[in-house]
Amino acid sequence: MNKPNPIADAIGVVKLVSLHHANPGTVSAATVRDAADECIQRLQGIPPQALELAALYCALFALLPARWLPYVTLTGDTERPFGAVITDEAGNIAATAIGKSVEGVTALIAAKLSRPMAGCGEVAQ
Repeated sequence: MNKPNPIADAIGVVKLVSLHHANPGTVSAATVRDAADECIQRLQGIPPQALELAALYCALFALLPARWLPYVTLTGDTERPFGAVITDEAGNIAATAIGKSVEGVTALIAAKLSRPMAGCGEVAQ
C-alpha cells in the first residue's frame, strides 16, 4: 500500500467535489469543505524545494533521449542549491550540472548534451 501524500489527497478531494456536485445528497457540502481545507493545509506544507526538485526532474526528463535518466538533488550550497546527473541508457554518466534554478540547471544540461563529447583519444575542437 502506498503511503498517503498531499497530492494524492488533493486528487481525492477533487473527486469528492465532483461526486458532491453530481449527487448532492451523497456527500454533504460540509464534508467536502472540511476535506478541502485539510487538503489545502497539507499541500501548503510541502517544502518548496521538493516542488522545485520535481520541476527540475520533469524539465530534464522532457529534454533527454529515450531511456536516459535524470537524477536530481539539493546540493546544500545556498548559491547553487540544485544538482543533476544524467545517465544514458547503459547507466553511464552523460552530463552533470549544479545551478541556482531549475531553468539554469536545465539549460546547462541541454548545452552539455548538445555539444560533441571529446574523450577516448579524440581531440576536442
